[in-house]
Amino acid sequence: MHNKSRVSVSVCAFTLLASSVSRAAEIKVLTVGGLQKGITPIAADFSKETNNIVKFNFTNPANLAKSLANDGPFDVIVVANQPIVDLEKAGKIIASSHVKVVRGGIAIAMKEGAAKPDLSTPEALKSALVAAKSIIYTDPTTPNGSGKKTKAILQKIGVWDLVGAKGKVDGLAQGREAVANGRFEIGIFNASEAEAPGCVIAGLIPQTLQEYTNYDGGVFSDALQKEVGAAFVKFLTSKAAAARWTAARMEPLGY
Repeated sequence: MHNKSRVSVSVCAFTLLASSVSRAAEIKVLTVGGLQKGITPIAADFSKETNNIVKFNFTNPANLAKSLANDGPFDVIVVANQPIVDLEKAGKIIASSHVKVVRGGIAIAMKEGAAKPDLSTPEALKSALVAAKSIIYTDPTTPNGSGKKTKAILQKIGVWDLVGAKGKVDGLAQGREAVANGRFEIGIFNASEAEAPGCVIAGLIPQTLQEYTNYDGGVFSDALQKEVGAAFVKFLTSKAAAARWTAARMEPLGY
């Protein structure tokens, strides 16, 4: 009887495990590269806790509409605030699922090992940019991109025209590589994306000048996995997720 009981218990446990696995869901999330360093480990934590799988489609702000049209359907979206507001107004996002998640600012990047200038005040930042021989940054015409924020910051301290004269607009990957190999002295990128092999953060833009991109999350009205999607969005704003966002040089907003 004792052995039969043990077998019965084992079968029961296996059945429960199999049932749990069978209920695991896969959600498809549309987001942007600026969130990748934070949201990827958060998704791994979520999967570990819930047994659900998170699949990402990383796009850039300029290609968001194309991704929505061609790469869906998606369950969840986590991007800059305004596109989500627009989607919600169009009835494509469940209003009750819309939450503020995180915000990210701009950083100054330099070649690893280079002497880092003082960037602690607006005046110090201005001096560093005036002294720099070459500067690279992303396209300021891209909505919700780091280039647009960069332009706003540099206009505040009156060096936009100067930087434009000795600077170059390029993609993020090309910009970081140009800084890493010394072809450009300074790069101005999203803090969450500024670091790469040979390219390190010299400092953040001073708080009084900083321009943030606010990122929100929401569940699509036609999502196939609404409940799991909503659980993931909620998890993005949890205290446990906050440490991941902070490690990615972003500021959590939701907890």
